[in-house]
Amino acid sequence: MSPEPTHLEKIRERFTATADVFAQTVRITRAAEGELLAERATAGLANADTLTAIDLACGPGTFTRPLAARVARAIGADLTPAMVEKARAEAARDAITNIEFTCADVYALPFANGSAGIVSCGYAFHHMTDPARALAEMTRVVRPGGRVAIIDIIVPEGFDPAHENAIERERDPSHTATLTVARFRSMFRDAGLRIHSEDQHENVHDFDAWMRNAGRAPGDDYYARTRERMGNCMSSDTSGFRPRASGEDGGGIEFIHTVLLIVGEKPE
Repeated sequence: MSPEPTHLEKIRERFTATADVFAQTVRITRAAEGELLAERATAGLANADTLTAIDLACGPGTFTRPLAARVARAIGADLTPAMVEKARAEAARDAITNIEFTCADVYALPFANGSAGIVSCGYAFHHMTDPARALAEMTRVVRPGGRVAIIDIIVPEGFDPAHENAIERERDPSHTATLTVARFRSMFRDAGLRIHSEDQHENVHDFDAWMRNAGRAPGDDYYARTRERMGNCMSSDTSGFRPRASGEDGGGIEFIHTVLLIVGEKPE
């Protein structure tokens, strides 16, 4: 009998299988968030245009490219080789010359202490089994006076993380836990980071497009179970998704992801 895959293997398998559709989707849906993260991470940061920025779980480079426009050198790192290939191809297509991409494990980064002025991570903490350890690695790599920036989905205040996570894990077994604002703040403090800025916003998603982005289609078991769970929230939502009927015939579903962008600064 084959051994159960590790969680990192699950992540790599999921994003290898969905590399094409994922890259196509986030290139459009997360473009504005990429600009926002780069703006917040560099705002008021002395000599930002001379710094190196490292973007973790970079995917196709959605957050790496806006950083590259504001710093001297940007490095995107991802666990999945297929994503790194996508990122390299897109950067080459756009003739971005101060950017590079590599495969790396967020828990054991191949970068020296204090080697970056900015370390960022987009939409990956909800896939991590040990987010505090990942943040500690990010903090190690950033230099004193530098910034750590994270953007990710969160469970809104007043909703039940268990219900939100049950739906997310049904859709995607590589999902571990959606965190709360309080948890992110606590991790930043424990890592020795001073919170520089916070932004929250809401993204409205079409259920079918969201499922397709995870490689799920109508008719498969994952789709059916996830839709049933999401549909059960429509009359009395405890998950924070706040789903509602959509489409001309009301047969579709749209829902909300609440997103946090948090930027911390490492003391000098």
